[in-house]
Amino acid sequence: MKPTGTRHASRSPPSPAQRPGPGRRPRVSLDDLDIRILRTLQNDGRASFRQVALRVGASVTTVSTRVRQLSGLGVLQGFVPLVSVQRLAEVGRAPDCAVLYVHPTDAAPHAIQEVAAAIAGCPGVCYIFELHGRSELMVLASTPTAEETTDLLTAIRELPGVSRARAMGIERVHKERPGHPVGPPPALATPAV
Repeated sequence: MKPTGTRHASRSPPSPAQRPGPGRRPRVSLDDLDIRILRTLQNDGRASFRQVALRVGASVTTVSTRVRQLSGLGVLQGFVPLVSVQRLAEVGRAPDCAVLYVHPTDAAPHAIQEVAAAIAGCPGVCYIFELHGRSELMVLASTPTAEETTDLLTAIRELPGVSRARAMGIERVHKERPGHPVGPPPALATPAV
């Protein structure tokens, strides 16, 4: 029997993480329960499946299955402690944090992706953002010392495909909230301006 509705139309076959088990439909998109589970875990990554289940109104089995599926899809990539850079600074143990702007030699999308992949392999790189409408990457880096940040910048400048890179040190962190809200479904999403 074929699935009904537009939800499964024009989608590629499910990946191994999405393949249905006995009596289960393939899951290729996030529903409201997934969103509630993600929000709950973002607010408290240490919550047990039982606590999450109570907060989202689902069974423990459903929550554990959904978390496993979200991990399989790569939406959930792990549970890590949130260490406050600002509090570390207040106790004299702050890492050296910087924003690096990296200009690839070639503006073609595949060239930018290759440079981003190379930068991702550098120790100290936390986030890599491709800026909209520009062939530039913004990198958030955090290293134990300023010398290591300088070494990181030098290493990035020497990567194939990088024309130039500059760093701006972060003086103070005024807000730390690494959790990201889940965006609207693709049909409702609007392009960035």
